[in-house]
Amino acid sequence: MRSRTSFRALATAVGALLVGTLTACGGASSSDSASSSNAPFDTISAGELTVGVPTFPPFSSIEDGRIVGPDGDVVYRIAKKYGLKVVARPYEFSALIPAVRQKRIDIAIGSIFRTKERAKVVDFTDPIYLEPGSVISKTGISTVAGLKGKKVGTVQGYNWVEDIDNELGGELKQYPSSVELKQDLEAGRLDAGLDSYGTALHLYGDSGLTVKALEKDDRLAAATTPGQVAFVLAKNDADLKDGLDKVIATLHEDGGIAAALKKAGLDPAKAETGKPAYL
Repeated sequence: MRSRTSFRALATAVGALLVGTLTACGGASSSDSASSSNAPFDTISAGELTVGVPTFPPFSSIEDGRIVGPDGDVVYRIAKKYGLKVVARPYEFSALIPAVRQKRIDIAIGSIFRTKERAKVVDFTDPIYLEPGSVISKTGISTVAGLKGKKVGTVQGYNWVEDIDNELGGELKQYPSSVELKQDLEAGRLDAGLDSYGTALHLYGDSGLTVKALEKDDRLAAATTPGQVAFVLAKNDADLKDGLDKVIATLHEDGGIAAALKKAGLDPAKAETGKPAYL
């Protein structure tokens, strides 16, 4: 799954194409002022939770000042628990981690994977949900083996790019964003495409193309293992991490995360993350 090195192109292009297609998530509004905060952690601004939000439907975006998508649902449950006002700040993916490190935002969201490389400079909450890769095709391909001999494209920056490109003899075509990939798939210039499962469901629902989750391949375990999505926070802020993790644990127990995924048209079973791990 994603290592997202081309965040800017993906977020900008997908956002321009898809803004306005989601409905608002439940919970407190970003304009709702908390009468008092009972948070056991400090935030950048007292009584507020400042959140960096990329435009990445169906997982996260800002509409009328509110964060929408399953990531937004979790944010508002955290804010409600601790009596905080949510302040949503729009960001490109590429600027999220620097913003967290520079304490311009408390947390970053947007279906961000827990990776060993990122964990060198930032911290993560416990996993919230899983996000697998997918194959988009007319014939329902779901395996790496099924891609051999086909014209295949993907978006730059995913964790599967190098391994699958090697499997395909260096013939994997790479695109700066999901939009360009979709254009070539629908024009018939590709036989199959690889993209995030949730993104693919959102983009190809009415296209006549089939979206299948990429099946695990033991030879390419790192490339075909679903990523654990989490929120990003600054390193060495144990109080904030503990406070966030407690609410996330509650949402796993009461079905809140599964419900948020289902509302966004995603698989609620992906709320079953297993133990925290890194790609």
